[in-house]
Amino acid sequence: MKHRLISSAIALPLVLAGIFMGGIWFSFIMIFGAVVSAYELARITGGNLQKKPLISAILSGSLVAFVQTYDSYLLGLLSINIGRSSIILPIVLLSFICISILILLVWGKDRRLGIFTCVVSSVSYTGGLLSFAVLVRNSENGLGWIVLLSLIVWANDTGSYITGKAVGKTPFFPTISPHKTLEGAIGGYVCGLAIAIAGGLLLTRLGFTELGLYSLMSLGIIFVVLAQTGDLFESALKRRANIKDSGSIMPGHGGALDRLDSIVLAFPVLYYFAQ
Repeated sequence: MKHRLISSAIALPLVLAGIFMGGIWFSFIMIFGAVVSAYELARITGGNLQKKPLISAILSGSLVAFVQTYDSYLLGLLSINIGRSSIILPIVLLSFICISILILLVWGKDRRLGIFTCVVSSVSYTGGLLSFAVLVRNSENGLGWIVLLSLIVWANDTGSYITGKAVGKTPFFPTISPHKTLEGAIGGYVCGLAIAIAGGLLLTRLGFTELGLYSLMSLGIIFVVLAQTGDLFESALKRRANIKDSGSIMPGHGGALDRLDSIVLAFPVLYYFAQ
């Protein structure tokens, strides 16, 4: 518990500062998260290629940095004013594909497939998804969107934990995560949906978002489902690798991937909601 509190006291103010300051400061937080989580994910997925985690970490962080640079500076420099959202993603994807092909060509024939599958999956799941967080934060009302998503995910995690501890009896995907219960999942769903509605209406009233009740309900349902899916996905990976935590960068909390698993899948959906 002591290590958990110390880690929270250090990390939480930095993350909150990045969220509220936005711009390059938020991107620094996302780049750091992408680098560390990609390294952890590449290590979890197995294999005996020693450079694999490092390659994934570098490419993942570079992808997020590229998106921030392009979205904040190059668009204005190149005087691109139309089709903004339709231009960014194809360029990012094209760059990503080119890097992946380059990796395939550099390594020997007998090792290409192992490096390709691990690096591409690690980079796309971390850097690719976190790049959408940068795009959301840079958008109009981006602060409100990020805060709303964070509150929904936090409510889901907290509600799942408390409800599961209090009344949890029915196993929920026991082959993936034996300690998770159906009651806990329902508790997280209810708490996440409640915060989506209450927090969304408050942020709308404050001028950070412009959503009605039914839109907030839809958003809450989608984000809670994605949060629980992301959590189960990482649990399956860790169970397969026979490890408890994805890493140890945050004593008491585990790795970066352990903190991001419930939120990363929601960023692409949030990006399209924010347009």
